[in-house]
Amino acid sequence: MSLSVRVIDSTNELFEAVLNLRALHLGENPAQEDEYERREALRDAFSYHLIYLDGADVVGTLRVTPLGHGLSFVERAVDVYAHFAVPTDAFDANRLVLDARYRGGRHLRTFLLHAAIWLRTNTHLRFISAICRQQLAALYIGLGGRVLSDEVTWATGQAERRYSWVYLELENVYHTVQGGKRNAIVFQ
Repeated sequence: MSLSVRVIDSTNELFEAVLNLRALHLGENPAQEDEYERREALRDAFSYHLIYLDGADVVGTLRVTPLGHGLSFVERAVDVYAHFAVPTDAFDANRLVLDARYRGGRHLRTFLLHAAIWLRTNTHLRFISAICRQQLAALYIGLGGRVLSDEVTWATGQAERRYSWVYLELENVYHTVQGGKRNAIVFQ
């Protein structure tokens, strides 16, 4: 098992594996957004894609979309300006997926730690916003986040879904996940 974390963009040859992993675990258009394909293509083009690799296989992915440009789902669902005075200092953490074989504390914590390290080192972003289902909100709370709202409702002509909106500070996530344990992982 040779684990590594890498940052790619939507033009990278590994991006097809990212899309396949998302489709397998999240489905297509999970929030039933209008113009989903167009919106998703824009989000993918303007986001960072952190991938978790086992050898050459993509086994995890996280998309990081900077706020303040109107591209992210969170900006469509809630008023980010109410909680982020300077939204361009924040990002939307979305499309967090781990292959079922890699779920569990160690892999998730390792992936998130190295994502936080890369974001701290390579971007100006300081705050995290996430619209998520309740199970994922619990994870973010465990990483030092706080729930801004448990009452985010996204309604389409086909369905209505309820979400939690979570806020985290990147520096706190880094320190919480890092703990005292070092993980043997390569960052590419």
